[in-house]
Amino acid sequence: MTKMNRITLTFLGLCLTVLAFGQTNTKNPPKWERVISEMSKAHEGDTITYRSKNRLEWSDFKMSPDLTSDLKSHIELTFGVFMKKVNVWTGVSTVESYGGIRRDLSWVNPQYESQQLLEYLQLKYEIAHYFAKKSEKEINSKKINAGNTGRINGIIETHITERDKALNEFDIESDFGSRAEIIDKWKQKLNNEEI
Repeated sequence: MTKMNRITLTFLGLCLTVLAFGQTNTKNPPKWERVISEMSKAHEGDTITYRSKNRLEWSDFKMSPDLTSDLKSHIELTFGVFMKKVNVWTGVSTVESYGGIRRDLSWVNPQYESQQLLEYLQLKYEIAHYFAKKSEKEINSKKINAGNTGRINGIIETHITERDKALNEFDIESDFGSRAEIIDKWKQKLNNEEI
């Protein structure tokens, strides 16, 4: 076999390998569909993160309100995990995580604008960021190889689930921001990291 034939066969073998492993399984949804959805949401549209802006204003709710809804507002929270660096020797990844909102998908009914409602929405924003930071801390402390996306995604999904559970509990207890004493209670819980 000539040197040219070996090079050609090697090249074709590599192409077939990439082609075979590059195929997607369309019969079953991706295992990490929820994580992928959250990451996509954090990168699309008019998104701000807690890192870039830690205090919300009424102008951050840009979507036209749904005036037929019983809700006073809707905040579309995001959960972004970003690869900060990968150690070239060990492959260990370091990530940064932030809670955020999609401003283009968040709205408030103007007739309900109040300081209490803004504090309620601000606290939801802070709770989302708290769980994003918890995922960052866990991923970075475990020194996970960047190639082990399953393990990283599992940690992220756990914290997204915990975030959603806490936010649902907060919504129910505070009657969607109508009870000031519950908002204060949850601020204290967040400050004490008891969520």
